[in-house]
Amino acid sequence: MSDSRVTNKLDYITFLQSFAVTLVIVGHCLPKVNVGDIYPFWAKMLHSLVYSFHMPLFFVIGGFLLMHSFYKQSSSINNFKDFIVNKIKRLIIPYCSVGTVAYLLKIFVFNKFAYRPAEASIMYYIKSMIIPWNNPNMYLWFLPTMFLILLIGYVVLSKENHKSFSSIWILPIFIISFLSNYSHFEILNITGVLYYTFFFFIGILLYEYRTIMFHYFSNYGIILVVFLFFLEYFLLPEFQLNCFNYLLKYLVAISGIILSFSLALFCAENKKKFLYGLIDGKYYQIYLLSWFFQCGTRIFYQMHIVNYPTVCLIMLISSFVFPLLITYLIKRFLPILKVFIGL
Repeated sequence: MSDSRVTNKLDYITFLQSFAVTLVIVGHCLPKVNVGDIYPFWAKMLHSLVYSFHMPLFFVIGGFLLMHSFYKQSSSINNFKDFIVNKIKRLIIPYCSVGTVAYLLKIFVFNKFAYRPAEASIMYYIKSMIIPWNNPNMYLWFLPTMFLILLIGYVVLSKENHKSFSSIWILPIFIISFLSNYSHFEILNITGVLYYTFFFFIGILLYEYRTIMFHYFSNYGIILVVFLFFLEYFLLPEFQLNCFNYLLKYLVAISGIILSFSLALFCAENKKKFLYGLIDGKYYQIYLLSWFFQCGTRIFYQMHIVNYPTVCLIMLISSFVFPLLITYLIKRFLPILKVFIGL
């Protein structure tokens, strides 16, 4: 693949964004089983597979795109104040607005069926916004975490001069990330920030050395070795129980990221879009809004109306159809609300 193809169109990044959010949706559409039911083996394996690398992949994409913005010298990157304002609009406003709607729905509709019932109090609401994992829509933890990591990335790249960014940063960042596995700072998900910053900077390095990396990511021999290692992790689960569990977790996540990039590069080269491009440019709204319909349809299983495979399928379909419909309606009839869903 030519470098001009890679750096100009970024078709593979569009593919990866849609691919990554689909992994997120799939992971969220595997609910807990009712008392007395057995968690299906296929669901357990799919959950383990998706959660082994899907969020690290998102942060790699974030670092990659930030570096791309620096190279392009886009208008939002030249001024730190403009950068902050842009990211507040993109990440923090949707976090607060969607989280608030989720809180109200939990209080008045979903609490009876919720895994984490909400309390009707101002203090609970404030705490749920400050501690992302306590947010009524727990899946929104990604937004403030990415916001803080973007600030870190911006400061580092601005200070170091992005065109001379050194890979030496990766070692101390990895050490900090590794140590975060033994910490538990819930406020603003600081532990998550420390952990995922490593993957964010992996994305920066991938952009910096994109020509070399993409050459290897397109090598079928290397991809086969990576795939076999990735597969072995799930076929031999006893490896997850030894003292190298955390290190193995990083290796598996990186393997999944390499395989994802390889798939995206191959499809971009052959002009193939993920899901035929149906969710390209809309992946963020699907991520933001899917929780409401997952919770709403999950109730059918909790009430024993449908079985587990059926509810998984219903949750999956509704996670795409209704967010896309709402996005269309807001853009068409209520553009004033666009800022609340990241448009």
